[in-house]
Amino acid sequence: MIGTDIVYLLRIKTDTPLERHLLTEEEMKEYQTRTTERRKIEYLGGRFAAKEAIFKATQDTDWVKYSILDSENGKPYVKDHPEIEVTISHDGDYAIAFAMVREGI
Repeated sequence: MIGTDIVYLLRIKTDTPLERHLLTEEEMKEYQTRTTERRKIEYLGGRFAAKEAIFKATQDTDWVKYSILDSENGKPYVKDHPEIEVTISHDGDYAIAFAMVREGI
């Protein structure tokens, strides 16, 4: 199963309920390491797109069940869900994500 989503970053605001409803505790720690407003918006937009892509592939609406973290080399991965592959890209004012779920989820 696959899913994809794109987010217009200019619609994303920081210091809003979005952070609390979207990010897991571990994601919030990564988010707080972003030092500029732009990097925080890119992080939120990317995670939003990735979780929407996962939803489209799985129909699971429990977003905080999926913690999308950065590996040491910066590649995103879904913690505790090795059956889900995810990628996030940014270009200008957009973030796009693609999720692939192997059978058996």
